[in-house]
Amino acid sequence: MKNLNICIAGLGNVGSSVIKSIQENHSYLKDKSSIEFNILGISAKNKDKKRSINIEQFEWFDNPLELINIKKCDVLIELIGFEKDLSFDLIHAALSKKIHVVTGNKALIAKHGTELFNLADKNNCLLLYEAAVAGGIPIIKMIKNSLFLNKVKKISGILNGTTNYILTKMKEDNLNFDQVLSIAKEKGYTSDSESHLDIDGIDSAHKLTILSSLCFGSKLNFNNNEITGISKLKIDDIFYAEKLGYNIKLISEAYVMDNKIYSVTSPKLLDKNSPMANVNGVLNAINIETNHHENIFVEGEGAGGTATASSIISDLYEIVSNSKISSLGYKSKALIDLEKFHTNSISSSYYLRIMTKDIPGVLSNITSLFKDLEISIKKILQLPENNQSNSPIPIIITTHNVKKNQLIEAINKIELFDFVLEKISIISIDNDD
Repeated sequence: MKNLNICIAGLGNVGSSVIKSIQENHSYLKDKSSIEFNILGISAKNKDKKRSINIEQFEWFDNPLELINIKKCDVLIELIGFEKDLSFDLIHAALSKKIHVVTGNKALIAKHGTELFNLADKNNCLLLYEAAVAGGIPIIKMIKNSLFLNKVKKISGILNGTTNYILTKMKEDNLNFDQVLSIAKEKGYTSDSESHLDIDGIDSAHKLTILSSLCFGSKLNFNNNEITGISKLKIDDIFYAEKLGYNIKLISEAYVMDNKIYSVTSPKLLDKNSPMANVNGVLNAINIETNHHENIFVEGEGAGGTATASSIISDLYEIVSNSKISSLGYKSKALIDLEKFHTNSISSSYYLRIMTKDIPGVLSNITSLFKDLEISIKKILQLPENNQSNSPIPIIITTHNVKKNQLIEAINKIELFDFVLEKISIISIDNDD
């Protein structure tokens, strides 16, 4: 029988679920793995908060930094969630004392992980973070272990359940963005204080930063990301995209080109028959392309206490199994520094929604400008076809592949026409040509 002594800092939904999972599966874990998980101490901001577990049976510490002074503490589980400050100080102190760390803190790993991984390697201990990306989907271990021999060409996916829920709900119930955001808050999928991280794409970019380092052996650099959220999407865009045969999803994707890293989170139009386009609700999904596998597609719960607790316990098992694989799959000294690949020179096809006055000559002016700038139009929809009220009309255009800077030049010129009534909506189309 192996014993693993753990301390837990942070007892929100995930922290409470970790304790509950360990308690409810105590006999199962012993029978399956001959491991005894012992919780030596716990800490959180508020001892009196109502929780789904009874904390009286554990030793309580008001100051989480005191947890690492407990004798025989093997692993610290950090679930406080600060981007730096106390979370960073706690993890740094634990690793300095050669205590393994498990965390679900994606922002801290993405922005400040380099120093911590260096420290973990120096002290021959592990800093594990399966719970930081895609909740219950074991994507970190898949890349580190199962795809150990593979060279990853590209990774892409839906990495935020809140935004996926909002886009799904907008489409299914014909509701606008603000209406669905309020519903998402009511359901606890996001909050007033953190919703901007979700809807602005920042949470997804944190996770993409971690995945990029795992896939390409690159140093963690959040500044390599280009990020566009979903707050400017309108229900009209979802409706018109569907009419064209697409669903809109917030996609994060990364690959290396010319020794630079393309790392982008933005809304995309996906062919509605593709697997990724049909991942709905709060689910996450990830697709990996390698030199050995054309596509590996995984889908599952991207958040939630039980699913995330499963990832944390899998990290505990990796530690007690005496894993020799480095925390990032590479020794920190072997990581390379990749420059950012700016997207202006990337060719893609695009969806445009142009709101105009209902007057003669609008369409011919727009198409003439595109022709002059050598931008090939694939499809045009002018809706509604019979406008009886003389209200603004949307012109929907999809293009063939065009460089982004070339398209932006056209957009800037079109927006100068006095018949254009608002900023033009631009969304890239995935693998259209």
